[in-house]
Amino acid sequence: MPADAAPAAEGLAIPEGLIIVDPDTIPSEPAPETFYRHRVPLFRALRATWGRREIVFALAERDVRTSYKQASLGMLWALISPVLQVVLFTLIFSHVKGLKPPAGVPYIIYSYVGLLCWGFFSGSLGSGGSSMVANLTLLQKTNFPRECFPLSQILEQTLYTAIGLIPLGILLGVHGFAPKLGSLWVPLILVVELLFTIGLTLMMAAFIVYVRDLAQVTGIILSLGLFATPIIWPLSKLSNISFGPFHHVDMRPYYSLFNPLGPVMDSVRRTALLNQAPDWKLLGLGALSACFYFVIGYRLFKRLEVYFADIS
Repeated sequence: MPADAAPAAEGLAIPEGLIIVDPDTIPSEPAPETFYRHRVPLFRALRATWGRREIVFALAERDVRTSYKQASLGMLWALISPVLQVVLFTLIFSHVKGLKPPAGVPYIIYSYVGLLCWGFFSGSLGSGGSSMVANLTLLQKTNFPRECFPLSQILEQTLYTAIGLIPLGILLGVHGFAPKLGSLWVPLILVVELLFTIGLTLMMAAFIVYVRDLAQVTGIILSLGLFATPIIWPLSKLSNISFGPFHHVDMRPYYSLFNPLGPVMDSVRRTALLNQAPDWKLLGLGALSACFYFVIGYRLFKRLEVYFADIS
């Protein structure tokens, strides 16, 4: 419609600066380019988080103190829990023929090493995934990198895992089993697990803010994952899977891509308990997958964090 058509017909003057448009030309929705998309470069986000690392340590210290403040045994529970778990596993699974560890390695040590790796991952994912919802007050009133909340839970689990090494040392002494020189590879191998854990924890923490039911689903997944991860069984069990009478497939590479914890646990046992080199192919696939989980999880978290305070 011409700008002066209606006013001219009615003999009305058009105020200066007034533009009259046809309502039919107005789009029903804003143009896609007008929507705000929160994009934070990954390296810039990492630098910002590293610059506020004292917050991660402060949050972790607060949670550790809170967790054991009212407990009679205090931090001893960090020792008791994994010991009770490995004793239970040993009593149940040590006599199963297909689950025997390599010759010369006591089953309780073999399974405890796997439980330590699993405990770090499951504890981080369980508590870190719910950390955003558990800190709503701080989330709404403070301004620092939001990933500090789940990262503090991962740091807390690192402390508990380090404490869990004490019973492992006692078990090694009781069985007269000395750790091998290959243990020097273990810190490098655990970097793969750390990247995988951070990526998946950040991803889950972001999702749980939007869908609170996922906090309950996470517990179920972790319960099933305990048996789907090579803790009580060796990764070599997947080296010859039969799909029909004539087909045998090595599923370890596919499993390593899906779950990097598999090659991590296998490599830790091979180096620390058997003094063998890691299976570099499987560990490399696990490392590649862990980097993928880390990048996707971190980018997804930073993309969604702008709405956390509003939704919570």
